[in-house]
Amino acid sequence: MAGYTGSNNPLLANYFEFVLDRVPNMVYFCQGANLPGVVYGTSVQPTTLGIPVTIPIGNYRFENLQLSFKVDEDLKNWLEIYNWMKGNGNLDQTCNSLPYNTVGSSLGKTSSNGSLIVTNSSYKPKLKITFNNLFPVTLSGILFSSILPESAEVLATAEFAFTNYKIETL
Repeated sequence: MAGYTGSNNPLLANYFEFVLDRVPNMVYFCQGANLPGVVYGTSVQPTTLGIPVTIPIGNYRFENLQLSFKVDEDLKNWLEIYNWMKGNGNLDQTCNSLPYNTVGSSLGKTSSNGSLIVTNSSYKPKLKITFNNLFPVTLSGILFSSILPESAEVLATAEFAFTNYKIETL
């Protein structure tokens, strides 16, 4: 391939680290993270020729960020996300005591930033994907089972919505 100046090494799925500012117990236990896809909006413009023309309309939609993690035996990392979700809603509150200001922006209290750091084949940081205004939208349950033949680590998943992300080379 003429003119290609990149690395000949493939990107490997286990060369990453995820850091979530608001959930520090997640870093060590994170088992998987995705780089969410992005969808660019389009509109169909009718024509008199019978073939409509698709045109870009300039709005973006991001898929959710998905994280899988090992649950520690004190449930600290799972509870951090659970309590974050409770704090964003009104699970334990009345309608008169919502945890955020409904007049102004509530992002400072309800969201956090996070980073997916992709490493090269030498495990040195190569790319940093910074997610802005993350907040959890789903948290999986935890299944306890006494029928497993041997002890197994408990895994959980969480999905986060966010405003946008930026990719930078390190």
